Amino acid sequence: HMRGYRHRLRGTPLPEPQDELNGSMRAADGKIIQKVSVTTKATSVPMPVRAAIGVMAYNEERNINALLDSILAQTGSERIARVVVVASGCTDRTAELVSAYCRRDPRVELVEEPDRAGKTAAVNKFLLSATEEILIISSADLIIEPHTIDSLLKPFEDPEVGMAGAHALPLDGTKSFFGFASNMMWSLHHAISLRDPKMGELIAFRNVFRRLNPGAICDELSVHQLMRSAGYKIVYVPEAIVHNKGPETLADFVSQRMHCIVGNLAVMHEHNVPVSTMRIGPVLKAALPYAARHWTRVDWIIGTAALELYCRLKARLTYRSRKTQRQLQVWDPVASTKTLRSEQTPHEVLR
Repeated sequence: HMRGYRHRLRGTPLPEPQDELNGSMRAADGKIIQKVSVTTKATSVPMPVRAAIGVMAYNEERNINALLDSILAQTGSERIARVVVVASGCTDRTAELVSAYCRRDPRVELVEEPDRAGKTAAVNKFLLSATEEILIISSADLIIEPHTIDSLLKPFEDPEVGMAGAHALPLDGTKSFFGFASNMMWSLHHAISLRDPKMGELIAFRNVFRRLNPGAICDELSVHQLMRSAGYKIVYVPEAIVHNKGPETLADFVSQRMHCIVGNLAVMHEHNVPVSTMRIGPVLKAALPYAARHWTRVDWIIGTAALELYCRLKARLTYRSRKTQRQLQVWDPVASTKTLRSEQTPHEVLR
């Protein structure tokens, strides 16, 4: 639900005529979206922005301490107004651990949901209570580098920027096939995003809409689409580094990639827009130089490419099947990615 469209002053064409309904408008696909009131560049004065960070967590007792420690240790900590952890249907000690942080730092807040309804539902819970100018959404299984939040907020000094995405680097080593595959996938994601930004893991955006479509499968792409529709620039911030953990087994690798690809397909089909990492051209443009640099591991490169192709084909069949929306929104956690520890030292990622 948007609260009004924003159009740049440089002659950006207006969208197709839209119906006004009780302060709302009808998008091109017929869906009603709430209007947004947004300040234009001509009337804005650049100034340091403050943000609220929303962390969506489900049974993250092994990782939540490391994430919160990395957030509260940010060099731009004074720019973080609140850290809201939405714990959805947790059956472990996640809520208990977050409560301890709430007692130590008044900026940390805990929102408990009795049932797990998917990440988009948790994000909407965060959005409904947010009043800060900039909102940041983080997965719960990350470690954020000390300068990342400052770097992620800097682009918003330009009032035309509506969304910024961080640079994910896996903690996995490259001596195993799946460690190599995870690093290769994120390296290609980085190379593609330098040309055509693709959001993931940690995103920041202007607080100009009240909630996402409850049926959305991928929150990052849904925010991306809303911001682009409103005329904002989307930027990728390579200096804003976060660390994640890749899958260690074939089943976990396929599950993780399926979740990501199905989310991409949903946005592509529902909004009729391209997703940069799903297009053959950008993928090949990033993959060929990568293969040339790492030709000694051509067998693992071919294996990763074959596995990705399999996941894309399987994801298309899954998306086109008659599975319920809830089945596509609520995925089982990828177990082997939940072993992130703050004492791990990130290795030098293959470039």
